[in-house]
Amino acid sequence: MIDWLEHHLFSCFFKSHFGIECPGCGMQRSFIALLRGNIEESINYHIALIPLIITILLLFIQLKIKHKQGGYWVMWAFVFTTVATIVQYMMRQFETLFSH
Repeated sequence: MIDWLEHHLFSCFFKSHFGIECPGCGMQRSFIALLRGNIEESINYHIALIPLIITILLLFIQLKIKHKQGGYWVMWAFVFTTVATIVQYMMRQFETLFSH
């Protein structure tokens, strides 16, 4: 199944139409690397995949048990995931700008 996923990746709308990567570029490759058990490669492709998975898990747990402070945990996990995504996107754009 992992090989099938690897050969059926979606193309990025932003990259194909505007020539620049979107903040989510690399997420599919990161997921495939994580499925293969290669955490370091997964992080290199997209640093926010693992925090995103944790955020989603926290959200489902909160929806199920409705812990008093659970909403704060979900909110901060979402904030961390968003910041990680933005920082990685900015670093990639900065690298692209100065690598030419």
